Amino acid sequence: MPRHLKQLALLSLFALVCMGIGMALSFRRVVIAQKEMPVLVAGRPVEALPPIAEVAEKLNPTVVSILNTSFVKSRSREDGDTPNGDDFFNWFFGPQRPGPRRPQDDEERVLAGGSGVLISPDGEILTNNHVIEGVKGGETSIEVKTSNERTYKATVLGRDKELDIALIKIAARGLPYAKLGDSDALRVGEWVVAIGNPLGLDHTVTQGIISAKGRQFSGPSPEAFLQTDAAINRGNSGGPLLNLRGEVIGINTAIRPDGQNIGFAVPVNKIAQVLPDLRSGRPVSRGYLGVGTRDLDNEFRDYLGIQEGAVVSELARGGPGDKAGIKRLDVITAVDGVRIRSGSDLVGAISSHRAGDTVKITLFRGGKYWEIKAILGDRRVLLKADAQADEGHEDDTPRGGRRESGAMDLERLYGFTVEALTPANRREFGVPPDWDGVVVTSVSSRSAAMDKGLRAGLVISAVGTQDVADLQAFFQEVKRLGGRKPLLVFVQSPRSGAQATLAIPPR
Repeated sequence: MPRHLKQLALLSLFALVCMGIGMALSFRRVVIAQKEMPVLVAGRPVEALPPIAEVAEKLNPTVVSILNTSFVKSRSREDGDTPNGDDFFNWFFGPQRPGPRRPQDDEERVLAGGSGVLISPDGEILTNNHVIEGVKGGETSIEVKTSNERTYKATVLGRDKELDIALIKIAARGLPYAKLGDSDALRVGEWVVAIGNPLGLDHTVTQGIISAKGRQFSGPSPEAFLQTDAAINRGNSGGPLLNLRGEVIGINTAIRPDGQNIGFAVPVNKIAQVLPDLRSGRPVSRGYLGVGTRDLDNEFRDYLGIQEGAVVSELARGGPGDKAGIKRLDVITAVDGVRIRSGSDLVGAISSHRAGDTVKITLFRGGKYWEIKAILGDRRVLLKADAQADEGHEDDTPRGGRRESGAMDLERLYGFTVEALTPANRREFGVPPDWDGVVVTSVSSRSAAMDKGLRAGLVISAVGTQDVADLQAFFQEVKRLGGRKPLLVFVQSPRSGAQATLAIPPR
């Protein structure tokens, strides 16, 4: 090849290399610039604002007013009592003699009310259970007033106390009714409209947005509310929360009385799951797995080696989960292929099934994923047991002085102390004679153990997956961790029987 051609070829190659380097650097700068760009939303013209007036005009006729009249027995008046028990009156005038008793004195009429929404042309109405529930177990009469000022007597088709939803019916035909939407498709920030009868002001329309989804108030339960800032007040209960297509996406249920414009609605998809049961009048059936869970916090993640799921912290002996082979400290990551990120997700997935259904559960144990099948029980059994446990329930924190842990400085390492279950300790803390383990005698108020829920009087019967029958076995497991890892303790309350697994980080 001639010399000048070689030089030309080399120069061309050099130019190509320089061009490639330049393009790579330029691409890198573009990528960096894109990453550093602020998040923006394209503006929309005024004409694109929500058609709230149209939603209000068309859906108002589907909203009804509900009057609940309960007849309850009056408190008997004893000699010296005024009809209203007015101590102030007695102070000035002395105890008054009761007048002659009349038959109607034995009965008192109590009025309550709320809202509802028609969901069929033949008079089916969705509302809250607390709107139509009798006061103090008294006899109840339910009256419905429609938008055209007609009134009807209503009958209760079905109710779901746990979801606080009821289905009632009036004898009418050809009524305007609302369509049920898809609450799962809602986005936070989406416009919504609430219609109801707050404070007796019929057919009041308020607007706002979806502030949050999946709100819960008392631990994992089937209730996972929609939160909205649309103004909701007493009397709105049972009324619809609507999207801008006029579809019902929730039933307004509760407010935060200590806040402003913080309201909550039951998602309509939860209601749709139980609607066949409500229409038929049969009890609502929800699946029950028989496990208690805790969400994965940093301590559980470090100990178990997994980043997402629901930790099994307690297991009902002989329950569906126990029979299926689930163990304490398993991490449930999916139910029938549906991803589980928290205990709330697990309760929602299980309660969406009926008792007797078989579900496939994916769990993480010992560094590996496993799949098992479980036949679900009935959640009503759990609710009945919880109600019985609540009767006579007292504070789980027994009184007792601080004691030394003996074998090692447990308070310095983890912020609490324990003692053996001696006869004296069993008497002081009310521990049954057949319980094994150690009893917590004090918890530092400035420790993470206190933040995690550990209290004096609770009995620790396992550390990690290892049962500990006595003080020696307990400290053997603690020493194995060396005070450097979270201490996973399985605790039981002698007073209430409640159980949980707590992850106590080192101090």
